Amino acid sequence: MAPPSHPNFDVDIFSDEVLRDPYPTYRRMRDLGPVVRVTPHGFLAVSRYADVRAVLLDHKRFASGAGVGFNDDFNAVRKSSVIASDPPRHDILRGVLQDRLGPRALRPLREVIAPRAHSLVDAMLARDSFDAITDFAQVFPVEVVGELIGIPADARTELLRWANGAFDAFGPPGERTSAGLADIHDQFEFIRTVATRDALAPGSMGAAVYEAADAGIIAEEYCLPLLSAYLTAGMDTTVNAMGAMLWLLGSHPEQWKQLRSLPQRAGAVVNEVLRIEAPAQMFSRVAAVDADVAGVPIGAGERVAVLYASANRDERQYPDPDVFDIHRNPAGQLSFGTGLHACAGQILARIELQSVLEAMIEKVETIDVGAPVRKINNVLRGLVSLPASFGASAGVARQLNVGAV
Repeated sequence: MAPPSHPNFDVDIFSDEVLRDPYPTYRRMRDLGPVVRVTPHGFLAVSRYADVRAVLLDHKRFASGAGVGFNDDFNAVRKSSVIASDPPRHDILRGVLQDRLGPRALRPLREVIAPRAHSLVDAMLARDSFDAITDFAQVFPVEVVGELIGIPADARTELLRWANGAFDAFGPPGERTSAGLADIHDQFEFIRTVATRDALAPGSMGAAVYEAADAGIIAEEYCLPLLSAYLTAGMDTTVNAMGAMLWLLGSHPEQWKQLRSLPQRAGAVVNEVLRIEAPAQMFSRVAAVDADVAGVPIGAGERVAVLYASANRDERQYPDPDVFDIHRNPAGQLSFGTGLHACAGQILARIELQSVLEAMIEKVETIDVGAPVRKINNVLRGLVSLPASFGASAGVARQLNVGAV
């Protein structure tokens, strides 16, 4: 029997041109069919909301154990990680920190993060202008995640660079991917030599990983990839989402004005930011058996790109999907995935994003943004730089004036 034929898509979705603005390309992929073959790299891709969700929920037919990246070197490096494992190993590895990342465990953290969010906004209000990425979005997640993992404050300077590179390493063979693999190597060396079990803060999530090994829950060899995974996934994605949030709200002043009178919509607006600017655009799965998506056959062994960001802008799921709308209810957006491999740190990310947004709603009357500088990354969607300034609300402005006297 001849292998199934899929519509060919002849565009390199990892080219600089596409990565700068991938959404028109994703629309063309959706229009071409439920499953297309990306001919420059040979893999299949699903891009419609219903199909992406179906693949993510079907971990038995679309497995992660053969790796979720698009090159063999990355998949070999990550073979012992949570994201590149199937049950039962996946459940054991994820279980090490799952309780600490659940709603009940993180509830007290809201009381810690909220005052810090207010302090961050206050610091930006005190300045004539700032960079929304380097001065704002990068500060908060690095501090929060660094503390949770137990990394000493003076050892966090390179964490974000390594996390960014680790996502580049997902891509197909090429210069950007090779540089990302080198960053993973450097991050691993940091964990081996600096973020050791003795250096991590007692009671931290990092210390808990080694405690699980000591208790025989996981093998010692899994400690390094587990720590690497949490340092990678818990940081740069939140930075990108926070930068996108500021850019979108600053670019839509009328919606910002409306949101300030509707503070109860902060959580829904975080969801809308995540929907329209997915921080992580895609991962992949491998068909473990002969399978199908929307009735289209997929042979066992085929690698399938799963385009989260395209699903989030699928007109079959969301009316006017390319429009940012604070009144939208984007329930079910897939930026954090779904199913077995849904992002373990998504509750933490939501707490960070919503805390910052609530502080802004309370204190910031106007947001001015300049021209953004777009990040080029194989998987991440974000900004390198964004000039910005905050105008204080009346009450906060009076406080600032009093403080300046």
